[in-house]
Amino acid sequence: MENQEETNTGQHSIKWGVILGLISIIITLVIYLIDITLLAKSGVGLISLVISIAILIYAGRDYRSKLGGYMSFKEAFLHAFVVLIISGFLGVLFNILLYNVIDPGIVPILVEAQMTNTMKAMETFGGGSSEMMDGMAEQFEESFTVIGQAKAFLWLLILYAIGALIIGAINKKKNKEEEF
Repeated sequence: MENQEETNTGQHSIKWGVILGLISIIITLVIYLIDITLLAKSGVGLISLVISIAILIYAGRDYRSKLGGYMSFKEAFLHAFVVLIISGFLGVLFNILLYNVIDPGIVPILVEAQMTNTMKAMETFGGGSSEMMDGMAEQFEESFTVIGQAKAFLWLLILYAIGALIIGAINKKKNKEEEF
């Protein structure tokens, strides 16, 4: 029989939230050491997203196995949501440290990389005005501040809820014997 800690949603979610958060931080550090401008590329973000989804599914399946092989949608959703919140919070704390304490000099580099990527995308769709680009540069710069990171985390909570709904649907498994 499993012990209480292994079947406690909170304990398991916190453990996997910390694991996913640390993996995200390591990925960010590796990218930082290789080429900081890669942080502004959507492809790198997509790779990080795929890694996070795989870890979330694995963590949910691990929790489901500790529960005896079955898990309700509610349990699967809550597990994934807590994992995402903890992971996201750790990631935001690290980003605040990186952008404001460890190396504030990278912010202009990242803003420039984001501007370049945005201009390329806008050219594909017919371009944008220079006033519009100046406004975007200010917004990009503000996104690296402590307040900008906190606001982004609040918006991420909505995306985390949507992601947890999807992961919850993937990881749930009904016990057919208990339905009758």
